[in-house]
Amino acid sequence: CRTVELHREIDAKNRLLEALAHTDSMTDLPNRRAIEDWADRQLRGAARHGFPFWVVQADLDSFKEINDSHGHDAGDVVLKRFSEVLKGNTRASDICGRMGGDEFLLVITHVEKHYIQVTINRLREEWAACEFEFGGIRVSLTASFGIAGFWGKGAPTFQALVAQADKALYAAKRTGGNHVEVSDPTEAPTPALQPHR
Repeated sequence: CRTVELHREIDAKNRLLEALAHTDSMTDLPNRRAIEDWADRQLRGAARHGFPFWVVQADLDSFKEINDSHGHDAGDVVLKRFSEVLKGNTRASDICGRMGGDEFLLVITHVEKHYIQVTINRLREEWAACEFEFGGIRVSLTASFGIAGFWGKGAPTFQALVAQADKALYAAKRTGGNHVEVSDPTEAPTPALQPHR
């Protein structure tokens, strides 16, 4: 009985360690490793079954100013709240996580091109409406989003889609922020982002 109990304890600890290895400690969202593991499997499924696969990079606008003006505790509050907004807008069949700093990533499947932009714009607007109070000062932040997608056969690597979404994110930032930029179809891995008929 003691041996069985010890094995159960070891199994429980191993499961806990595995969960910790895949979770961002501040936000409790999946971390980069967890997202990559999940996305690689889903991307193979998208190529096999032909459903749309989207990578969305998100970055908080002017986040450094929060840390500089109100301290890192305030920054942590903002990151946790943004995580809650992401979770509230992510279906159980998709994933969102924190890549590090104020950079987040969503992977969304089975959504047509027109609706992916609508979906992310709704998330962007919800976040822009959030308000915080630090030291008696009310503040709000916006976020920028870059989207890259794929459907069809011959899927690109997940890392290639992340890089493409990152490029779109920087284009969104260059507009002044609080913007959603969808990667240009001509830059997308063939046959990504073609209208789904």
